[in-house]
Amino acid sequence: MQTVEAPPKRRRIPKWLIPAIGYTISAVSLVAVFWKFPYVELTRELRAMNWTWVAIAILVEFSVYFFDAWRWRALLMRVGKPGYWICLQSVFVGLFANDVLPAKAGELVRSFLLSYETEVPLSLAITSNVILRIMDGTWIVLLYVFCSFQIDNHVVFSRVMWIVGGLVAAVSVVMLYVLFHRQHAHHFVSNTSWAARFTHVLEEIHRLGNWRELGNAMAISALYWAAQAIAIWALLIADHFDLGIGAAAFLLVVKAVGTIVPSAPASVGTYQESAKYGLRLLLVESANAKTFAEIMFWFLTLPVAIGGAIAVAFTGVDITDLHKRAHQAHQTRHSEALTDSEK
Repeated sequence: MQTVEAPPKRRRIPKWLIPAIGYTISAVSLVAVFWKFPYVELTRELRAMNWTWVAIAILVEFSVYFFDAWRWRALLMRVGKPGYWICLQSVFVGLFANDVLPAKAGELVRSFLLSYETEVPLSLAITSNVILRIMDGTWIVLLYVFCSFQIDNHVVFSRVMWIVGGLVAAVSVVMLYVLFHRQHAHHFVSNTSWAARFTHVLEEIHRLGNWRELGNAMAISALYWAAQAIAIWALLIADHFDLGIGAAAFLLVVKAVGTIVPSAPASVGTYQESAKYGLRLLLVESANAKTFAEIMFWFLTLPVAIGGAIAVAFTGVDITDLHKRAHQAHQTRHSEALTDSEK
């Protein structure tokens, strides 16, 4: 009797690897930021800042997440009609999770909390978040195009944006194909080895996909990104920089691209290094770029983190336990989806 050997199991990527890469990037970035940091210059700038404009920057930055909750609700209207305030609460709890947990864990936490408090299934809450990130990628590219008319192109960053734009375009084409050619998409996927993994994703995209909801969410996303650019612009004015809204939008794009990779909590390190790099591309002196990057990080992230902490206090949840439960629920839902698609 001939024995048949079981096929070797595929080696999975260790769970610790991606967080380790993220922490390494953050650590290297922090070293770069604080290497010969001009503390005296930072103190001088803080004393000379226009605090009215600082307050405006903080308030506008807060408004960003009200727009985020609005567009999320608009996208989910077909599958549960969640209330605006639970969407807003979930957004702020997710922000706090991002500030205390690595690898942007808040994205999963906010989806789980929304699903737990409403009739929106967890899988659809997660998929809606993915669609919002695709929209964000589209707006990042559009913002960069807008900036390119006002600011000289930089070869290295332009190449990066070509890559980002290509990826966003490719993913968008796939999503639109799924929305309008559902049967063809299923036929294509059913003839591939990864069918079981993506069939349920196609179904979820199709359930969420509607021109009205997608259009509303995309339009509100314009306000979401405009508010971020205005907040940076107000902070630049507060620190007496002679830079316009185009420069602020460019700095936002550089920061957004630089912090795409999941890293340490609050993207500490990569946030400052990206902001410093963007300012250097705008021909700001190194010392001034370092100090403003630090000012930008603390004034635009700390108040929002406090808002997230207040939201967590109102919900009365343990953020670490909530993340654990969210991860377990996601794994369970993923396993069930694979089982259903294999039948």
